[in-house]
Amino acid sequence: MLRRAFGTAFAKSSGECTLGRSAEQLSRLPTIGYVYLGQVPYHKALEMQQQLCRARIDELYALPPAARADRSNRKYSDALILLQHPPVYTNGRRNRGKLTPEEIARLRDLDCDYFETNRGGEITFHGPGQLVGYPNLYLKDHHLATKCYVEGLENTIVETCARFGIAAKSMPGFPGVWTSPTQKVAALGTHVQRYVTSHGFALNCTTDMKWFREIVPCGLDGKTAMPASMPCSQ
Repeated sequence: MLRRAFGTAFAKSSGECTLGRSAEQLSRLPTIGYVYLGQVPYHKALEMQQQLCRARIDELYALPPAARADRSNRKYSDALILLQHPPVYTNGRRNRGKLTPEEIARLRDLDCDYFETNRGGEITFHGPGQLVGYPNLYLKDHHLATKCYVEGLENTIVETCARFGIAAKSMPGFPGVWTSPTQKVAALGTHVQRYVTSHGFALNCTTDMKWFREIVPCGLDGKTAMPASMPCSQ
């Protein structure tokens, strides 16, 4: 269901976020492929994303500017990488380098990895029962600015939750998807380099919430993560 919602959510972003997308442009949006990889260690998924982004950027910017819009000139196309991770805490750009060595050691003593990354946001948890999505898109093909891309990700997760009977929404000023003003069902943290995207979202399906109690998720005091109680495989 997530992959079906993913293809439509970007066509419904608000007028504030579009780059003047016309009806013709919307009718010619590229197909987004997908793959579900099961459980993958975080460092391997990170390396895979970095290699894919580097290959796409190298390919795109080896072409003359006028030729980049023609997708037939390219080997690589848009893809949504879906997977789960073994237990791992990751920290984003806003909080990178701010944890003490003692705090990092404490988290690793929980039998959990820890990585600092170039995605947006602060510290969060990934683990079994959580569906992680890493979209690898060239935003110019979608006529999207970064703000609109993030809104599209939120729309995708909101629609997916609705198909399982879960009322969720985005909240201005608080990236992610929420089932109440204090309960977050999905976290977002993206990176965009030369219009190519990496990192993405993490949807708590049947995640054990004990891991989140060891941190302040996304640096938001008074707010908690919660599971959507849906199967990751769908």
